[in-house]
Amino acid sequence: MDIKKVAVLGAGAVGSYVIWGLSARRDIELGVVADGPRGERLAKDGCAINGRIYRPAVWTPQEAHDADLLIVCLKYGALPGALDSIKAVTGPHTTIMSLMNGVDSEDIIASAVGGEHLLYSLIKVASHKEADGFHFDPATTVGIIFGEKEPPCDSPCVKAVEALFSGTELHFRATDCILSLIHISEPTRRTPISYAVFCLKKKKKQHLSLIHI
Repeated sequence: MDIKKVAVLGAGAVGSYVIWGLSARRDIELGVVADGPRGERLAKDGCAINGRIYRPAVWTPQEAHDADLLIVCLKYGALPGALDSIKAVTGPHTTIMSLMNGVDSEDIIASAVGGEHLLYSLIKVASHKEADGFHFDPATTVGIIFGEKEPPCDSPCVKAVEALFSGTELHFRATDCILSLIHISEPTRRTPISYAVFCLKKKKKQHLSLIHI
C-alpha cells in the first residue's frame, strides 16, 4: 500500500502542523479540502505557518475523492456538518485519520463511511495563531500517534503511514494501544463544552493552549 494522494480537512492549528510536515514530500499530491469562500481564500492566500506561506492544492470534496489518506483536523463541533464532505472524499481504498478532539470522533466518522476506513490516531501539538498565521515549535511537538483499533497492529495501513511520515520532519509513532492512549490523553474530549473549558483553563495558566484536535 502506497500513499500518493493526501487530503487534509481543516487547515487550522492542527491542520497547519500536518501541512507543514507533508509539504516536504515532493512525491505526493497534497491538498486541503475546502470549497466556497474558504476554498477561494486558501487558494489565494495559502496557509501561513511559522512565518512562511505554504501552498498545498485546494480541492473540493469531489476533487479529493478517492484520496489514499484523508486527515481530519477539524474541531469536534464542526464534525456533523463535515460528514457529507468526508463521505465525498472517501473512496474504496481511502484511509481516514481523525486528529480531532472527541474520543468518539472515529466512531462518528465510521457511522458515515464504514469502520474499515479508520486508522485511530491522536495528536499533541502546542499551536497558536498570531497575526501572521499559525505557529508551533517543531522540536518540542510530541506529534501524531496512531494505530489499529484491533490486531494486527503492524497492518499495511500502519506501515504505509509510517513510510509517508518518515520522509518528513513530523514527529510520530505507531502504537498497539491507541484506544487507551486516546482515552487517557483526552479526558475532556467527550463534548465540545468540556473541551472549551479545558482550553480556557490552560490559557489562564499558560497563555498558550495545548490544542488536541
